[in-house]
Amino acid sequence: MGKRETSSSPESGNSLVKNRKVTVVDVAKAAGVSVSAVSRAFNPDASISKQLREKVMAAAASLNYKPNRLARGIKSRSSLIGILVTDFDNPFYLPVLAAFSSEIQRRNCHSLLINVSQDMDIQEAVELVMEYNVDGLIITSASLPQPLVEACRSQETPVVIFGRDSSENSVTVVSCDNVEAGRMAADMLLDAGYSRPAFVTGPVGTSASVDRQRGFLSRLIERNCDKWQIVEGGEFGYDAGFDASMRLFKGAERPDSVFYADDIMACGGMDAIRYEFGLRVPEDVGVIGVDDIRLAQSRAYDLSTIRQPYEEMVSASIDHLFAHIADSSLQPRSITLPCSPVVRGSTNRSSGNSEG
Repeated sequence: MGKRETSSSPESGNSLVKNRKVTVVDVAKAAGVSVSAVSRAFNPDASISKQLREKVMAAAASLNYKPNRLARGIKSRSSLIGILVTDFDNPFYLPVLAAFSSEIQRRNCHSLLINVSQDMDIQEAVELVMEYNVDGLIITSASLPQPLVEACRSQETPVVIFGRDSSENSVTVVSCDNVEAGRMAADMLLDAGYSRPAFVTGPVGTSASVDRQRGFLSRLIERNCDKWQIVEGGEFGYDAGFDASMRLFKGAERPDSVFYADDIMACGGMDAIRYEFGLRVPEDVGVIGVDDIRLAQSRAYDLSTIRQPYEEMVSASIDHLFAHIADSSLQPRSITLPCSPVVRGSTNRSSGNSEG
């Protein structure tokens, strides 16, 4: 773990306490150690060197950190399953969360929803997970919060990542085939007669967006399509799709079709295309998204998309999480489920539907 210059003076610690509760992550940063090292330092039975323990204790003292003894001392089942969400406004997650809640309740457990928004940083999420002593954690975040995974590992709390791939080999991952989703989108546009496609990305570096882009471009190249563009969306959201489309269609070379990294971005993009530029969907511009949210099925958008099998993904996530809870010796797995193309009016030029 890389070292950072961090003030560990009592003054800096007291200033931090005034702003918010000090977390185990703060202590780890101040001491220049991992979260798991902090956890071991406060556990009398843990294997840790005297020098490292003293270093952690000094950092904790400077920050006035008080460990959560309740969470650390209870090893029995809490019957709580944590679900961490960082993209709560995305309508894709509404049925997903409902499905998770139903599956968890069916197993006589309860859900603890942790909404990591602008009002809560990942450090507070780490503290919540440790305080409530959850039996397992499901992460639906677009980007993997590494401090949280590390904290769960130190507490021997099983983690399943939902909806995205991960290079983190200590947790189980359940996702759809995002590379194949990109390839399907390319085929749908080219088969519909479009020849100048563009891709609008999601958050930079997120595996789902990167994989969808990779599949999309590789299929375009395989089919000898060399007129394509990439525009950064920045996040999964309506406004992101709208703003990216404004930039895209103000450019010198307008595309004749757009593949958006998810459906809600496509809805924003379609509104920009139709109402800001006066272009017709699908006659002038074809539009495709990913997810198959309910809004995509509405008459307002009639959006062609790549459907994620979210119900099967939820079931697989719950099955594997409870298997890890029952047997901590089980090895993490990577489960990839197939997605499927859904052709609607936004790419069907023969439909004559000028309102998308």
